[in-house]
Amino acid sequence: MLVGDPKQAIYRWRGGKAEQFIDLAKEDKKHNPFSNKNKETLRLGTNYRSYSEVIQFNNAFFKQLSDKFENPDYKNLYENLSHQDINSKMGGYVNLSFIEVPEDETEVEGFDSENDSISVKDKFYLNQTLRTIEKCIANGFEYKDIVLLTRTKAPGIKLANFLTENSVPILSSETLLIQNATEVKLLIALLRYLKNPKDDESKVYFLYFIAKYLQSELAIHDFILAAKDKNSEELETFLKSIGIEISFKNCKKKSLYEAVEILIATFLNDKVNTSYLQYFLDLVLEKDVKVQSSISDFLEYWDKIGYQKSIPSPEGTNAVRIMTIHKSKGLEFPVVIFPFAEEDFSRKIKDKLWIPLEDSNIDLPKALINNRKEVESYGNEAKVIFQTKNQEEVLDTINVLYVALTRAEEQLYVISNKMKLKKDGTYPNNLATYFIEFLLNLGNYEDTKLEYEFGDSVRVSTNKAHEGKNNQIGIVSHKLNPKNIKIAQREALMWGTAQQDAITFGNILHEIMAFIHTKDDVDLAIQKATELGLITFSQNAIFKETIEKIVNHEELISFFDADTKVFNEQNIIKKATKTIKPDRVVLKGNQALLLDYKTGEKQNKHKVQLEEYELALQEMNYTVAKKVLIYIGESVEIVTL
Repeated sequence: MLVGDPKQAIYRWRGGKAEQFIDLAKEDKKHNPFSNKNKETLRLGTNYRSYSEVIQFNNAFFKQLSDKFENPDYKNLYENLSHQDINSKMGGYVNLSFIEVPEDETEVEGFDSENDSISVKDKFYLNQTLRTIEKCIANGFEYKDIVLLTRTKAPGIKLANFLTENSVPILSSETLLIQNATEVKLLIALLRYLKNPKDDESKVYFLYFIAKYLQSELAIHDFILAAKDKNSEELETFLKSIGIEISFKNCKKKSLYEAVEILIATFLNDKVNTSYLQYFLDLVLEKDVKVQSSISDFLEYWDKIGYQKSIPSPEGTNAVRIMTIHKSKGLEFPVVIFPFAEEDFSRKIKDKLWIPLEDSNIDLPKALINNRKEVESYGNEAKVIFQTKNQEEVLDTINVLYVALTRAEEQLYVISNKMKLKKDGTYPNNLATYFIEFLLNLGNYEDTKLEYEFGDSVRVSTNKAHEGKNNQIGIVSHKLNPKNIKIAQREALMWGTAQQDAITFGNILHEIMAFIHTKDDVDLAIQKATELGLITFSQNAIFKETIEKIVNHEELISFFDADTKVFNEQNIIKKATKTIKPDRVVLKGNQALLLDYKTGEKQNKHKVQLEEYELALQEMNYTVAKKVLIYIGESVEIVTL
């Protein structure tokens, strides 16, 4: 048994073809692909989902749209096969409303992307949507009963931002994406700037945020103009003059998580408890703890995967849902609102066409050309291809509209744009025209009227009170300063026991040396070890003194030279044998230097281990110029092999 509806085939761009089910429904044997020649087609004629007013509206509306087709199969699909019988649910309500935008209004607000740009027409749509939601609530519905359907994601994001600003609770897979949060966008821009101070796009973005939300002395444009050409140090001074103290250099020295915390404390301190920021911090902490990500590593992760992360949607939330029509397929909702119900077909991006070449002078079977009206004049085959493609596009558009308008159980609201007649007396080639023509056909359309109703807007169904409870996370008014907390990870150091003090000291020193590439990294390594809890503040001096003796030792100067490539604690994968990990390998050209740290007594196996490392490097075509063992205990002893 196969079940399907070609009117809901809306995935042609993924390879789906409505024509397959259209052909299956035909009774002739030519379109029967099955071995069973006695196939039977059953039509499910009754709509058990919707109330009578919604069903009757859709029956009349889509039957009229059948006139848009020249293809006989498509025309028959909507003229004769789109009708649905009503069930026992009587009543319901359909509302068609139109916005009317003054012709001279062209204002656009926003900053960084198409999703953030708000035109005057958008404002009309957004305000009309808010009024519609308020009407539904007044008629006995709850937020959880309402869904907003959009053709693409961009209008959904605009709706989400606008409704959030107007205290309407929302749920949306797109709007729950943390990448859409202004706060997260700011942090990503700041991290990109920390990675590359010459990244002007990121710099201007966070300057725009500061100008709009954190200062009031200068106009936004003037503020950006005053700061955009300053280097990091000059920018720090400039920001300090408006009460924002930040050291970009200091941020770079911190771990990833600490750097992000500093940025939040500086620029987003009043929004630290927002769910977007908390979830973003969770991501940062996970990458910092698991793989010790740097800023560059995290940004690479963000660009590949992280930007797709979204806040988990709580179940049972009393909130308006926002989703694309494609995601709503197969679902049903008590109230459906379809705002932004317009699409200029003449501006729609069309797929190119492959047409056969009838010119014998060109040794190519087909050519890829733009999908334009003049293709019909390129020959009979080209004309057929163009007309077929054109009809497919009309079918796909009406199918998407069919899916949107048939999701409603009890009430359906369509918010479209009032189209004006062109000079030739026809309406523009726009989706909004479909609704105007429908009203004209009913004899109801009036040029001064912006709202049309079918049925009674009062709720008919039983109202089930929302019982879900959301636990609110309290605001943290006093943030704990992490500098006040230090955890010593080594028991011998923590409790001051004398047993194995020398070995413990050596092991910790070994770990700290892994942070050092050149002799200039000593202070940074000590700071990082303290932050990680390897050592305490009181131990900084003794460890620093020992490390400086090592990096400045006359026999080890070449190991900590800046003009080399250093690999600390890096695995060397050997063929058909175990993986080895030298403590430090220094490369300069084809020459290598080997260094290993040891604790306890000298043993011959230490020498053998270093020789094993040497053989591995030789297999990699490196010549080992020097091998050194450093024994760390109560004193530091250097053994050159």
